[in-house]
Amino acid sequence: MKLPVAALAFISLLSVAAFAQKAKNYSDVTRELADKLIAAQTGSEATRLAVVPFMATRSSTQASVQFGEYLTETIIGSLSGHPLKVKLFERTRMDAVLKEQEFILTDLMKPAAALKIGQLVPIDAILSGTYTKLKSYIDVSARLIDVESGEITVSYTGRIKMNKNLAALFPEKEGTVTNNATTVTPPDVNITVNNTINTPSNSAQRSKTEICKEKVKEFSTRLQDLSTPEKIKSVAAEAMKTPFDNQCGQLHYDVMYTFTRFKIENSEYKNFILQTLDTIAFPTSDERAYEIVRFLAGDNAVDEREWQSGFRALAHVGNYSLSTYLGYLIAKPTVPDLAKKIRRTNSVMSLAVEGKIGLPRPLTFETVFFEVMEGLRDDQALRQYVYKTYASRLQLDDKAKATLFSELASMYKKEKQPAVKTEIIGWMADFVNAYDFEKAHEELYSFAFEFGPRYYDQRDEEIRQTFPDNDLQVLTARCREKFSRYALLSPYPSQKEDRINFCVKYNVPIAGVIPTLEEAGTILQGNNLDEQLRVTKLLALMGDQPKKIESSVVGLFSKRSLEDRGKMNEVQTLAIVILGNCKTSNTKAIDHIIDVLPHYGNDTEAAKEALVKIGKPAVPALISRLDKTTDQDGGLQYQLMVLLGKIGKDAALAAKSIQRVLAINKNSDVQYAGEAALQAIKY
Repeated sequence: MKLPVAALAFISLLSVAAFAQKAKNYSDVTRELADKLIAAQTGSEATRLAVVPFMATRSSTQASVQFGEYLTETIIGSLSGHPLKVKLFERTRMDAVLKEQEFILTDLMKPAAALKIGQLVPIDAILSGTYTKLKSYIDVSARLIDVESGEITVSYTGRIKMNKNLAALFPEKEGTVTNNATTVTPPDVNITVNNTINTPSNSAQRSKTEICKEKVKEFSTRLQDLSTPEKIKSVAAEAMKTPFDNQCGQLHYDVMYTFTRFKIENSEYKNFILQTLDTIAFPTSDERAYEIVRFLAGDNAVDEREWQSGFRALAHVGNYSLSTYLGYLIAKPTVPDLAKKIRRTNSVMSLAVEGKIGLPRPLTFETVFFEVMEGLRDDQALRQYVYKTYASRLQLDDKAKATLFSELASMYKKEKQPAVKTEIIGWMADFVNAYDFEKAHEELYSFAFEFGPRYYDQRDEEIRQTFPDNDLQVLTARCREKFSRYALLSPYPSQKEDRINFCVKYNVPIAGVIPTLEEAGTILQGNNLDEQLRVTKLLALMGDQPKKIESSVVGLFSKRSLEDRGKMNEVQTLAIVILGNCKTSNTKAIDHIIDVLPHYGNDTEAAKEALVKIGKPAVPALISRLDKTTDQDGGLQYQLMVLLGKIGKDAALAAKSIQRVLAINKNSDVQYAGEAALQAIKY
C-alpha cells in the first residue's frame, strides 16, 4: 500500500529527528572527546600532541574567545592525565609558532597547515576544532591530524547543552557574526589631551602597539632581499638597534626565522641573540627563550658559547619544556660529537642530582630523567647512555614504572643494530623481573604481541627487522615466571586466551592451564574428548616440541567417537597439524595424512601443509599413492603432483611417476600441474 505524500514527509522528518545528535552536558562532551583521542593512541610511545584553540564557525550566532579558550583548556586538562598515551606540547610554545608564521586558526582544521607545523615543532599530531553556537546548544567539531602524513586519524562531533554558566562566556558585545565574518566590537575609549576629550576616531595619536606593529611590518620587507653579504650585514645591524625585549622587538622573530630558513650566518647578530638569552630570568614563561634556542640549533651545530647560554636557560625551565630544550641543544645538532654531547648531558643530570634544575620549584630527579629521555628520543646512542648511567638512581612509583617500560620499548623499536636491540631486550628483562605495577601485565603482553603474528604483506620484512623473533625468545626465556603469572590477569576471556596461546608457543608453563608434555601424552591416550581437543589445540602451537609424544598423537588416528564425530574429526585434524610441525617420519602417520587428501575438508588443507613440512620422509608414500591412480583420479593426481613439486628437489625420485600421469591423463589442469612439478623437482 502506498503512503500519502504527507505521511512520507512526516516519516522523513521523524527520521531526521531520530538521527539528530542529542545535546549533552559540557563535561560529558569534553570527556567523550578526550576518551576517543586516548583510545586511538595504540603505539608503544606517547603521541606528542599540540592542541590549538577552538574557533567559531561562520554559522555560529556568536564568537567568544573566552569559550574557545575554556573549551581548549578543558580538553588539555582531560588529556594531561594520560602521559603514557599523550605528551602535550606546551601551549605558549605553539602560540608563539602560530603567531610567528601568521597562521589563521581556522586554517588549522586543514591537513596542509598541520604538515607545515610538523616541520616547525617536535610534535606527532595536532588537535584543532571549531564550535557553532546556536540558541540552545553548541555544536563542537574536532579532528586529530598526523603532521607527517596529513591524515585525519580521529574526528569527533558533539553537541553541548547550553546553560547559564556557558552563556556567561558569550558576552553580547564581544563577537557577533554577520555576513560570514566575525566582527569584534571594541569597548568605548576616551582619550584626554589638553583637558579636551577626543574620541578615538578624532585622535591623531597612535599607541605604542600600533607603532611597533607598523615598524615590524616595514622591517619585514628588508628581509626579502638578502642576496649579498653586505645586505645581510646591513639587515643584522639595523635589527640590533631594536632591543629584543619589547613589542617592537617582535621583528627579531622574523629575522631568526629568515636566517634559519636560508641558512644565513652572521656572528654579530648571533652574539646579540645570545646576550638576549642571558638576560631572560624565567624562560618557561618567556617565548623569546624557546625561539632563541630553536634558532641556535637551526644550523645543526651548538658551540660552547651557545651551549653555556642554552644551559643556563634550560636549568630554569619547568616540566614539559625541558625535553624540548634538550632536543634542540643536545639531540638535534650534528656538532658536537657524541663525547661532548655526553659531557653536556652529564651536566644536566648533575643539576638534577643536586636538585638545582627547574622553576618555580626544582624538578625531581625522576622528572628530569624522563624529560631527558624524551628530549633525546632522536639520538639513540645518547638515550641509551642516559639509561645505562642513571636509571639505577630512579625511585619509581607505579606511574614512573609504566613510563620507564614505555621508554625501553621505544628505544628497542627505534634501534636498528641487531646486537644493540638484543642488549635492550636484556634491559627490559631485568626491568620486568625487578618490578611489578598495576598495568605491568598489559604493558608486557602488548609489547610481546608486536612481534607477530606475521601477515606476509609488504610490511612483513620491516616487522621482522624491527621485532626479530630471536629477541622475543630471549625475553620469554628470561621472564618466564612473569609471562606465566600475567597471562591470567586479563579480565577479558579472548585476551586471556591469546596470552595462553602465546605462552604455549614460547614454552611458558602455566600451572593448571598448560599441561607438560608428559601430562599431554596421558590425556591423548585417555578417553576424555573435550580434554583431548583442548590439549591438541595447545600442542598445535608448540612447533616441534610435541615430538617427544609423537606416538600418542599418532594414536589419535585410530580413535572413534559415538557421541561427537565432529569433535573427534577436529582432534584428528589438529593431530595432522602437530605431526607436520614435528616433521614426522612415522609411516603410519604419513599414510593416514595422504589418505585424507580426497576429503576436500579442513583435514585436507591441514594434510597438504603437513606433507610439505614433512618433506623428504613423505616422498615414498606420495609416489606410491600416485602410482596407484588411474586416469579417473585426476583430482587426486593434481594434488599429489602439486605437493611433490612444493617439496622440490627432495622429490626427484617422483619424476618417473609424474611422467606416467602425463601420458595417461590429458586434462589441461593435470598436465600443467605435472609439468610444473617436474620443473620444481629438477631445478
